[in-house]
Amino acid sequence: MEKKQAYTFTSADAENYDFYLGPVIFEPYARYLAAHIDAAGLSAVLELACGTGRLTRHLRKALDADVALWATDVSSDMLAIAKRELSEDGINFKAEDIQHLSFPDNTFDLAVCQFGMMFLPDKQQGFDEIYRVLKPGGKLVCLTWDSTLNNPLYKLLINELIVPCFDGEDTARFFTPFSLHDPQQLTGWMGNAGFKNVAVNTVMLPSGITSAVRLETAIFRKHPLGQAVLDKSEAAFEDVAQKFKAGILERWGDGDISYPTSALLTLGTKPVAG
Repeated sequence: MEKKQAYTFTSADAENYDFYLGPVIFEPYARYLAAHIDAAGLSAVLELACGTGRLTRHLRKALDADVALWATDVSSDMLAIAKRELSEDGINFKAEDIQHLSFPDNTFDLAVCQFGMMFLPDKQQGFDEIYRVLKPGGKLVCLTWDSTLNNPLYKLLINELIVPCFDGEDTARFFTPFSLHDPQQLTGWMGNAGFKNVAVNTVMLPSGITSAVRLETAIFRKHPLGQAVLDKSEAAFEDVAQKFKAGILERWGDGDISYPTSALLTLGTKPVAG
């Protein structure tokens, strides 16, 4: 039996992902991450799970012009948007599965992954592959979402509204983006891969400016989460949509709003032999 998915973004979903979610969810962390990268001495940088290029744009600006930047993603639909939106020279786009990277050993000085590792079926293999393609002394900078319990918008939508619609069923798929919130688990996989000086820190940022109607549209009505509920029941879909919007209005008000988000920033270094 094929395992059910809740976060597959293809075709129109990828466009909605970029238009609705990009400025609100991913842009704040992209700016943060690019601003906290030490660009000194870098010659080759690998971005993994680049999506529609939110972080890619800021990385290219943060790096010296002669630094080679590879932006990769497993989704051709996501890459197509990134290529279309980014006209900067010096970005090499390539379809890549993090678990089976095509690059030679010891290629990159820095690997960066913003909100992609959570989706890998074999996460240890992913960390192993990143370690392999890094040069000795190379670093991995990785962002993953904190638990839904520390991300109130998703706690409202998933824990409080969606999960009850699937009573008695396996609902783990709805928590996939928030599945790497345990620092011990992250340090364990990093350590097993060979990384040293591993550190996991919490980063809390306000979302981009948005509205209750836009959030209802972005994260439910035009999102695979909403499609999962609609496949279950049209009545449940409308009920969740209305309750989600009401919950947003109650917690963060009407008009232009911003809500709190929380993520984990994991850092590690491939040791220099000897």
